[in-house]
Amino acid sequence: MDLIHLQIEDGWMKIGKLQYNPHEVLGRGCEGTVVFRGKFDGRDVAVKRVVSEFVRLVDREADLLRESDTHPNVIRYFCMESDSQFRYLALELCIASLNDYVQETTIAIAATELLHQATEGLAHLHVMQIVHRDMKPQNVLLSMNGTRGVRAVISDFGLCKRVQPGRQSLSRRSGLAGTDGWIAPEALVSESTSFPVDVFSLGCIFYYVLSDGEHPFGDSLHRQTNIINGKYNLRAIKEDVTVSSSLIESMIQSLPSARPSVSAVLMHPFFWEADRRLQFFGDVSDRIEKEDGSVIVSRLESNARAVVAGNWRNNICDALAADLRKFRTYKGHSVRDLLRAMRNKKHHYRELPEDVRTSLGRIPDEFLRYFTSRFPLVSRLSMMNQVSLWLVNFCGVYRVYSVRSVLYCALYRVSQKCTY
Repeated sequence: MDLIHLQIEDGWMKIGKLQYNPHEVLGRGCEGTVVFRGKFDGRDVAVKRVVSEFVRLVDREADLLRESDTHPNVIRYFCMESDSQFRYLALELCIASLNDYVQETTIAIAATELLHQATEGLAHLHVMQIVHRDMKPQNVLLSMNGTRGVRAVISDFGLCKRVQPGRQSLSRRSGLAGTDGWIAPEALVSESTSFPVDVFSLGCIFYYVLSDGEHPFGDSLHRQTNIINGKYNLRAIKEDVTVSSSLIESMIQSLPSARPSVSAVLMHPFFWEADRRLQFFGDVSDRIEKEDGSVIVSRLESNARAVVAGNWRNNICDALAADLRKFRTYKGHSVRDLLRAMRNKKHHYRELPEDVRTSLGRIPDEFLRYFTSRFPLVSRLSMMNQVSLWLVNFCGVYRVYSVRSVLYCALYRVSQKCTY
């Protein structure tokens, strides 16, 4: 039933349970959609006003929001009202978008944490068989509600669609959806689409955040053509370059089946803390300690010259080099010996001379940075960027794996000469 608009104090309008200020516009969307500051049940909200011509789409958006908004990284939905011209959705009020975050660095949340939360929200939608179809920086919002500080939430469900039971993809009749520059290549050529379209867009978002506003497929004029041709550039990444670029590169592959699932993205070492990465390197070293001539070691050493920068012993400080000479022989051209040195110095850190500890820095962050800054390719060892993808996509298992279980599964795959 259509409700009557009432004007109340200070120019605000009231419709049903909602109030909104028509003079305070928070944002505008396509097809006449406008977002106003409003109130619902005594709380501040965002009121999204949509033209009634799109009533079917609005009702679907409201239904999907009702089903999915229990997750902390999905925008919260409160209610919907309508009059003869518009539908009004009351949504969680947010302080900024991801786009604002990149342009203004005053918002207190680390980029890695923000991206992790956004990925958690998208993973929740995918578990519920919902494809968002319009992932972009403007649709990842930042909320300050609750006690968790700044929180990333997925918003704008207007183009969302549910994959029907028994199917793996959306119907070809679903049509082209999304925003130019953020649309996966398979959607542009009218193929049937599914969850990988969101992963592609999310990969572009990762790069956008980590490069301070750049796009992997170039400027807006050539972006869509570059997406179709698979022509990308990841040189502007500013943080954790080797690990983050390996993840983003996998997410923006032209072939949908080559992209990781969102669950696999969450397991990627990009999101690992420094102590977990160090533990992983230690586990690798322990596992290959006595594996001379094995497939595992051969695979590990296959690109050794690049990984160790020719000879890793020539690229460390004098204090560490002198300390290493005291105890055992380390081969400078060997990746395995580099990992062994990292493991041993970590295990015996407190016994090291003070000048060596000062050079290496504190465990875990500074210690890890000492080695990865000199040998960035070490972060790709044992196909770290592919391990989690196999565990989730191949096994179909959705649980948090320990570092050791990830390692042993990876080493088993390598020893069996399997490809990912």
